[in-house]
Amino acid sequence: MGWMLTSLACFMGMALLVMHLGKSRAVSPWWALLFRAGVGLLVVALLYGPRGQVSFRRAATRQMLVSRGVLGAFGTAAYYLTLPVLGAGKATLIGNTWTLWAALLAVPLLGERLTLRKLIGMILAIAGIALITELEPGASGQLGLHEGIAIGGAIIAAGVVVVIRQLTKTESSGTIFASQCIYCSVLALPFCTRLPLPEGPDLALLSLAAMLAAGGQLGMTEGFRFLPVSVGGAFQMLLPLLITGAGCLFFEETFTRTQMLGAVLILVGCHGVVYHPKSMQPDDE
Repeated sequence: MGWMLTSLACFMGMALLVMHLGKSRAVSPWWALLFRAGVGLLVVALLYGPRGQVSFRRAATRQMLVSRGVLGAFGTAAYYLTLPVLGAGKATLIGNTWTLWAALLAVPLLGERLTLRKLIGMILAIAGIALITELEPGASGQLGLHEGIAIGGAIIAAGVVVVIRQLTKTESSGTIFASQCIYCSVLALPFCTRLPLPEGPDLALLSLAAMLAAGGQLGMTEGFRFLPVSVGGAFQMLLPLLITGAGCLFFEETFTRTQMLGAVLILVGCHGVVYHPKSMQPDDE
């Protein structure tokens, strides 16, 4: 549980920094993605390399790890690209629906049960997505495009979680995270070569955001090593609530009444999907 709480704190700080860089300092999210990849590889090398708990060759070439890396790269890119446009709260609320898609994928792939509670939760969350993605009068089609990207990223992220759950049985956390970093850099580098290089404080903020992302990712990976997808997802339910509150506080983000209702339905629905009281009990009870 401690790993998941650490993951929450790191991911919240990362999201707010990427939001600030993109919206207030006009730094492309592709730079944030590239820095995340580079710093992540450095962290993995320092933490896991001396103990022989990372294989960069396996991370780049083994089929399941490549799948984790490619899916993780596209899912992360979708989130980073939508943060400055949709706002930290809205982007995170939509992105967090990965919990319901992961629970759905876990049924055929991991053998987890699809109960009536999960079905009701999914219906509520999907209704919430429909409400929170409404376009306000006068909004451009560009906003709708980014909302679609956010939903697609959430579905991709669900696949990542299921793959991670499988990989933790045979691979170290360092190797699993390295796969994402490798393919994030492959995806982001072509875009960054066409962009101006960030300077001064922006470089420091990008590095800090990347460090927080690495801490959050490693914390989540370790957490899923010991917890089922459903229980780990329950901890991640706090993330959109915290980020939405911070977005409203620091960036003056606002929601229409319909969007607020949609946000509530997403949180309630996802909570219904991932929360299982019995699975939260210690093993010896």
